[in-house]
Amino acid sequence: MTTNLSFFKLRQISVKCPSCETPFATFELARTPQVTAQTPMEADLHRVLPDAHLRAALIAMCPSCIYTWWLSSFQEYHLLPQVVADSPPVSPSKKFAHAVHSGRQFEVHAVDQAVLALNGYWCSREEGVDGKKFLQLAKVQLIQALADNDWSGNRSRYAYILGEIHRLLGEFGEARFRYEQVDKMAGLPLELVDRMTMFAANGNNNPVRLPPHMVEAIFLNKRSATA
Repeated sequence: MTTNLSFFKLRQISVKCPSCETPFATFELARTPQVTAQTPMEADLHRVLPDAHLRAALIAMCPSCIYTWWLSSFQEYHLLPQVVADSPPVSPSKKFAHAVHSGRQFEVHAVDQAVLALNGYWCSREEGVDGKKFLQLAKVQLIQALADNDWSGNRSRYAYILGEIHRLLGEFGEARFRYEQVDKMAGLPLELVDRMTMFAANGNNNPVRLPPHMVEAIFLNKRSATA
């Protein structure tokens, strides 16, 4: 299934860097089509975007200090984008690499770094370049997050995501171990966990597209048996 790029909208805005307070111009993803049963989603629970620049617009990079993080953390600035400096012209996946560096520099929690690295992996695939390093980093950070007893996130769902990361890396024994940790708290269909466990048992490390009924169950809150 192809996705019409015209359904998405990028717009240029001015923002101020929260680290050095430099104003600069960047792009934001101003319009995204609503999720339907036909929206392309994959088994690691991400939405497939038709262009890497769309995902890269979720983060911003300061041209002065190169601080790079989620765009939502940058305050919008009053000057027009045409009269401030532009964000550095780096490739979409390279932009995520800079964001990973900023995350380390500012010592954000491991789960936040894992989510950022996962987005770097997805962006790399959307760009058509190798994103294995992002996937390896996401694995390390998620293992660290799940080992943190003070972290109160949805451990069951992240155990599933970690299982998917292991499977995509070809680490099938580790993937099955993590799938076994998934329970009802994950809010995922039992069918999905069983299916991915079977794929891991069969040595399948390919990305897997979710069928429409699973997209409905996970992202549209349609009734389905959960793990």
